Amino acid sequence: MRRASAAPVRGYAVSSSTADAYLEVPGGRVPYTPELRFLGGPDAPIPTMPCYRTIDATGQDVPGAHIPHPLSQDLALRMYGAMARLQTMDTMFYEAQRQGRFSFYLTCQGEEATNIGSAAGLGDQDMVFAQYREQGVLLWRGYTLDQFANQLLGNALEPGKGRQMPIHYGSPAHAYQTISSPLATQMPHAVGTAYAYKVDRLPRVAVTYFGDGASSEGDAHAAFNFAAVLGAPCLFVCRNNGYAISTPAHEQYKGDGIAGRGPMYGIPSIRVDGGDVRAVYNAVMEARRRALGQQPQQPAAAGQQGKGGGLLTEPAAAAGGGGGGGGYAAAAGPGPVLIECMSYRSGHHSTSDDSSRYRTSEEMRAWRSRDPVARFRSWLARQGWWDEAREAELRRSTRQEVLAALDRAAQVPKPPLTDMFTDVYAPIAAGATATAGATAGGEDDGGAAGLLPHLAAQRAATLDFARRHPGVCPPDVPLR
Repeated sequence: MRRASAAPVRGYAVSSSTADAYLEVPGGRVPYTPELRFLGGPDAPIPTMPCYRTIDATGQDVPGAHIPHPLSQDLALRMYGAMARLQTMDTMFYEAQRQGRFSFYLTCQGEEATNIGSAAGLGDQDMVFAQYREQGVLLWRGYTLDQFANQLLGNALEPGKGRQMPIHYGSPAHAYQTISSPLATQMPHAVGTAYAYKVDRLPRVAVTYFGDGASSEGDAHAAFNFAAVLGAPCLFVCRNNGYAISTPAHEQYKGDGIAGRGPMYGIPSIRVDGGDVRAVYNAVMEARRRALGQQPQQPAAAGQQGKGGGLLTEPAAAAGGGGGGGGYAAAAGPGPVLIECMSYRSGHHSTSDDSSRYRTSEEMRAWRSRDPVARFRSWLARQGWWDEAREAELRRSTRQEVLAALDRAAQVPKPPLTDMFTDVYAPIAAGATATAGATAGGEDDGGAAGLLPHLAAQRAATLDFARRHPGVCPPDVPLR
């Protein structure tokens, strides 16, 4: 057989020593094969990625589980406290919305372990780009019940001043970017932030949460690819809860879920039981270490929480790459990691949804019996760290705190309508007069002083319209 020249031709270079076995192209080094075989077909199936678990559905340790980061008693109790508070808070806020106290709500019922387990595995300065079912991450970071209630009611103490929908939280103090309703828009933003951390050599990661529905958006593909190519330290945390509003997962995608896509992008990936808070915590801790290019710590000795060991599957293994140099593995060093948390959305999609129209009551009851909060509580009790008396007190005190926070938030006035003209980035021109208000056809209350003339005119016209059409604004919004 004639050997190919080692000289590059239009970017292609074939080594004379391996020309019979491998083709070297700009996109990589690939082996030749005489077989006509389609990977992923019936003649060459790709193995399904397994699901990492450390605590079973009854709250017992999984024998031989790899646990590089065991839970201390203090950390375990803090995590459970946050999960129970989140569950109680969600239930009460949902009921408050049904009573008409505010307009909209989303719970994360069934996904408490994914919320708290992942939050506990992150650094305090790691920037979070959430979707809209991650209020537990904010709760873990210290966002107060009063802050939640203020946002839901859109009062004057809420930083967004009622301009965002309820549950669209954001807090720079907690490294939590404001939520955007359209799916997956936060994913490229997280990659850009992670790349900036890499360029600035900051020991941080950006983490983006998204659902199985968001993974079908084009922004998800762009984010995966950019993160892999740039080596951006970004954690992709997918909450695969079975439904994209009413669309079940089996109608949305083929193939091996979401984690199965990662290796094909060159992203180390893992699938984890989203109802096992210890498994989620360990997966995120290890993913963060890998994203920053840090060396693994010494494995923990085998004990009551299992034994230490590595967790994440490298792309070569999941992609079916083998020996002989023909497999693919992501380069060592900083880079993205994908975590797929397998869970179930126990509640309705939102207060605007009735999930009984697309799933059976038997299905919902079966999954609610696998409550991740109850699972972890059972595990804690087996350790001798929890009992019914502490449980009752935690639930009682949380209910009282939520009710008090709602009552306080309801007493705070709403922001005045005309805040939209003054609460802006651009400076207001000094010395501008309110004379434009007199020509706008509406009554002016003197508040336009200092505004640029065109803003003063818009302000006066807005007030005039709102006063002539009382139903435009809620009755508790001051027209000033």
